[in-house]
Amino acid sequence: MSKSMGYFYAILAALLNGFIGIFSVKIIQIGLPPYAVSFYKCFLALVMITCVLIATNQFSQWLLYFKTNWKKVSLCAFFGFFMLYFFETTAYKYTKVPLVVFLLLGFATITTFILKGIFNKRFLNRSEVISCIFAVIGLILLFDVKHLHNQNILGILCAVIAGIGYGLFLTFSSRLKIGSGLIVVNTLMLFGCVYLFVPFIIGGAQGIPNLISLIYLIALAIFPTIGGFWCTTKALSILSSESVQLLELTEPIFSILLAWIILSQKLNFIQLLGSTLVLIAICINMYRAK
Repeated sequence: MSKSMGYFYAILAALLNGFIGIFSVKIIQIGLPPYAVSFYKCFLALVMITCVLIATNQFSQWLLYFKTNWKKVSLCAFFGFFMLYFFETTAYKYTKVPLVVFLLLGFATITTFILKGIFNKRFLNRSEVISCIFAVIGLILLFDVKHLHNQNILGILCAVIAGIGYGLFLTFSSRLKIGSGLIVVNTLMLFGCVYLFVPFIIGGAQGIPNLISLIYLIALAIFPTIGGFWCTTKALSILSSESVQLLELTEPIFSILLAWIILSQKLNFIQLLGSTLVLIAICINMYRAK
């Protein structure tokens, strides 16, 4: 499969992931605690995909994949579901969505680049360092985080942990070659449910309060959870982990553009500059990868 398809899947994942913060905050405001939101969206996604696999006669293939790959998928799921989902959703309870997304994407980017250097037993080259710096500066401008010191420290810490977890997920999913498609995503969801069930029980199992919450949870399960992870795993089967992470930095750009188009919110010069720097970081990485 060509690299252009890898770029497409990574950018589509970024677009779908843009719904996480909005839907999560809505559900938390209704009264469902973050640990319950994390578990339910993963559980609903598992049920949906399992039904699809059964209906399309792929369930036996899933069982075979699970039997041969459960160890490495369980490791990736710990990073991508417990560390990412649990701590990201918790961060939304204490900190505004833009700051959570900024910290998550920023630390995920830094983590993937550092791990690449560690696993390849070398220092990052000049183009890698430059693309990483441009990406982080671009995120700072996009999210206007000059008031970072006034934010809740717990929310900041949770967002940082979530970002590191996502960086670890991208790196290990790529290195362990877990594959892509619904069978892989369903296996990730299964282990995700196991990990997220622990805080769900410890925190006090709570039912879904009303129909509105269920609708938001279903939307979370379909778009960022199933769609986002499906696209990300597809991209990782084609591109390196740091390339996928840089491409997924387009998530805030999509969010800002949608707010401008749909909500008529103004796009200021600083945000345009930040978007430009993120795109430059992506172009540097794409040029280096050729």
